[in-house]
Amino acid sequence: MGPTNKSGGHENNWKLDSVKKRYTEVESALENSFDGVMITSNKGIGIRVNPALLRLTGLEEKHFIGKRIDSLTKEGFFAYEPITIRALREKRIVTGVQEINTGKAVTVTGVPVMNNNKKVIRVITNVRDLVELNRLKEDMQKSQELLMRYQSELAELRFELAKKQQIIAQSEDMLSVLETAFYVANSDANILILGESGVGKDVIARLIHANSYREGNGGFIKVNCAAIPRELMEAEFFGYEKGAFTGARQGGRRGYFELADGGTLFLDEIADLPLDLQGKLLRALEDGEIFRLGSEKPIRVDVRIVAATNKNLEEMVAAKEFRGDLFYRLNVVPITVPPLRERKEDISALLAHFLARFNEKYNVYKSFSREILQLLMNYSWPGNVRELINLVERMVITTRDSIILPEHLPSAMLAQVKSCPNSAVTLMETDYLREQLRSKNMKEILDEVEKKILLLAFTEHKSSRKVGELLGISHSSVINKLRKYKLI
Repeated sequence: MGPTNKSGGHENNWKLDSVKKRYTEVESALENSFDGVMITSNKGIGIRVNPALLRLTGLEEKHFIGKRIDSLTKEGFFAYEPITIRALREKRIVTGVQEINTGKAVTVTGVPVMNNNKKVIRVITNVRDLVELNRLKEDMQKSQELLMRYQSELAELRFELAKKQQIIAQSEDMLSVLETAFYVANSDANILILGESGVGKDVIARLIHANSYREGNGGFIKVNCAAIPRELMEAEFFGYEKGAFTGARQGGRRGYFELADGGTLFLDEIADLPLDLQGKLLRALEDGEIFRLGSEKPIRVDVRIVAATNKNLEEMVAAKEFRGDLFYRLNVVPITVPPLRERKEDISALLAHFLARFNEKYNVYKSFSREILQLLMNYSWPGNVRELINLVERMVITTRDSIILPEHLPSAMLAQVKSCPNSAVTLMETDYLREQLRSKNMKEILDEVEKKILLLAFTEHKSSRKVGELLGISHSSVINKLRKYKLI
């Protein structure tokens, strides 16, 4: 029995020490809490208050300890019934505001503590300074306003930078692409530009080079990997020495890497590079040196690689059609350029820009009719910006009249846009819009049509994401437009 009692005594002592430790921790937390805390009995009598509660209320400990808390209302200290008493009576968490005759105003939360029989045994009351909460709320509102202003200024800055580089972009998605390009331009990281054919991947590559320190140190060398005969690829990339092969130049020749030394080597259509040359390209990137054909002497090169493709390289890696190690070497910073059909905000600006360019080039003055602009805004542009440029030049050259009309469009394109169920031509043919044309300019008309379309779509679907999917524009663009027209 002796050893057992001794063991039990040790266990009891350990439990007592543990309880004392927890009590000390709770006391320390109460004493140092920034929020006011009060503990009351199941009769609403104050048992414990911390220093913060006295500071926040301006009252003393004698006002709370050993007396019912509702006496503070009867004695005129509190303006309203104590939240603690409400929480005790209603057996639920209650939050409210209490005004005190000391000139203080606090927000109070009473939390009833229940036993197993669901009877209240204590109420824990938390008190916070209402003035401080209001100040924090005001600070948060100011921070949100400041953030919105910075975002607006950033959007304006991105737009100005785009104009400076003669890049036409108004959509949020395209401005985001440009922002990323500007941000990474001055690094040496390899960049992989992804996007459909004709979206302007080469424009982004040139922008990156033009805004980097390399613009003053070396050239921008563009290589179309799909256009080089396979048997000439190695010589074109790495150069060759005199007599390296039959037909070689007498003095040898520098390859693309040497030509781009100090600058940027833009590898367009990188997915069409043969696997054997992919391995040699990888070694050149890893070692920073190349070997000309017919030479055993390495040549150091300092080249920044920007690659581009309209194919899915990850799928090609999985199918063993593209080297995984080269893909990861190139894909340090991926930039995806969205197709024109997903950034309709850019279409009208692009049309205006290239119309002005070709008017100047051919010394003519042509303009688009409202009807054709509506049609072109509704067209899907499978060839993207390249198709738009070619179409504008074609119509400027072939249209004899000064105003370009729908009938001047290629027949296949005209048939496609007219067959579209959401065609803007249908809207233009309504009596209402015909009336509007007499008093409003084109931008005002387009804004009004856009607003009506957004309102109709948003009313029907109740979701900005579904509206974006329906209209073929990004979610962020939908939000911006809804805010622009005060629809949300």
